[in-house]
Amino acid sequence: SSTAQAQALFDVNVFGVIRMTNAVLPTMRRQRSGRIVNLSSVLGLIPAPYSALYASTKHAIEGYSESLDHELRSFGIRVVLVEPAY
Repeated sequence: SSTAQAQALFDVNVFGVIRMTNAVLPTMRRQRSGRIVNLSSVLGLIPAPYSALYASTKHAIEGYSESLDHELRSFGIRVVLVEPAY
């Protein structure tokens, strides 16, 4: 995998999620309620051979979502993670 491929994968799978979250958070904070649903993968927990880049993006979403859930609870906002298997 090239660096450009890795950057493109992280841009969609990680930074896309962060950008969307940043777009909706101001309204959710004002309303003091909301639910953010992020899509990950079982590969974020149990990586498989030949999926290092993909698995690392999903692992990043795992950590981001779990940390953000703790940070936003006091605002009445929850972050949940969907982790489909293959």
